[in-house]
Amino acid sequence: MNKREYKTITLGQKILKFDVPKDIIDTINNVYENNNLLEHNNYLAGKIVNQHKITEYLPDTVKDYFTGCFQLYLLENSFVQLPFKVKLLDAWINEMKENEYNPMHTHRGLSHIGLSSVLCLKVPSTYGNEYSTEHNPCNGVLDIIGNNGGMFSNNQFRQRLSVGDLFVFPYDINHGVYPFNNTKETRRTMSFNCDLPIEFKNKSKE
Repeated sequence: MNKREYKTITLGQKILKFDVPKDIIDTINNVYENNNLLEHNNYLAGKIVNQHKITEYLPDTVKDYFTGCFQLYLLENSFVQLPFKVKLLDAWINEMKENEYNPMHTHRGLSHIGLSSVLCLKVPSTYGNEYSTEHNPCNGVLDIIGNNGGMFSNNQFRQRLSVGDLFVFPYDINHGVYPFNNTKETRRTMSFNCDLPIEFKNKSKE
């Protein structure tokens, strides 16, 4: 696993933010733009027309990169003394147009225990007009809400993504994306899920 720099965001649970290399971004965009991918809308929460499954088309270099990021998440939470194994599941693209949005939701795989991710692949040059409070922009913003409530605590993280931003977080963290307007350009992201089955090694008998 190559060395990767990341930033830790804590909302009760941890979120890791990676800066993904350009060659990985270019590979995924090329796969998306040059293959006839299956629609994935029936399995997703997004109010987005163009949502496509991409798992089978991703090369091993991309899958290995995500596996490494998921493994680093487990190392960052090494206080959990369980032998989790990363098992990659589905990956999909959200190609969001103006006035589309992704409501608050959580993820799951074949198990309730796992990690998901959001990777920014493409952004529009403008997100349009804020309807009010322009000093606090929300158009096209990723909103993540952790499971940490109570007075004087912080359980919300908002960010307008840049190409290459990758966030890794547990399945049960709520997240969503607000709509934008006044542009024909799109906002493209990819999500990848992984289950975390526990793999106990059999001790050999002497």
